[in-house]
Amino acid sequence: MKYLFSRYGGHLVIPGKGKASDDKLPEDQSLKNLFDNHAFKMNGFSYLSSYEMLPEFMGAYKYLPKNAVKIADMEHDFTDVFFQAGTTVNSSIYIAPYQFSNIFSCFIKTDLKPLEDDMGKLEQSYDCVLVLRISGKSNEEIKNEMGDFIINVMGTLLYEMDLKDDNRIIKPSNTYLGKKINMKKIHSIYKTLPKMEDRKMLADELEKITKFKLP
Repeated sequence: MKYLFSRYGGHLVIPGKGKASDDKLPEDQSLKNLFDNHAFKMNGFSYLSSYEMLPEFMGAYKYLPKNAVKIADMEHDFTDVFFQAGTTVNSSIYIAPYQFSNIFSCFIKTDLKPLEDDMGKLEQSYDCVLVLRISGKSNEEIKNEMGDFIINVMGTLLYEMDLKDDNRIIKPSNTYLGKKINMKKIHSIYKTLPKMEDRKMLADELEKITKFKLP
């Protein structure tokens, strides 16, 4: 049943073809091709979303990368399967560098036990749902502006998870990255998410509250 989750691109099925997300995948799934031609362009960064298409390096992982750092826990309505509306779950959020110093993967691990009465036994996994590339910044600038980058990660994740009309509770982790989360900026995103009709509006809002601008 997990393959139906929207985080695996299972939110839409094309008759005779399978998942819509698979239909969007290019033959060349290299990072360069995906970021150059298929990523969503924001202000100062771009990203790939498993909610839209699922490259081979995204999806469910049994283990986290060794360099992953937890940034927050989030209590929210479960929206990955439409008929599960109203079920509250908890997701832990992690980020990890991926191959290059300016590319990061975002993982979520959702406690699926509240769903098992309806869906049966579900295996837990760390799901790589976003891969983000920072543009036009040196390694030192990335390090200094990591707090604002995490706001971009969190805002993008909320948008992609379709939590725009949901009450959610975010608790920053006690890690060095979790301590960089500015909850005032998170709450600013909360207020505008219900009005966001597209990613351009998301990009504009994130640019207002962070240092990430177009290079």
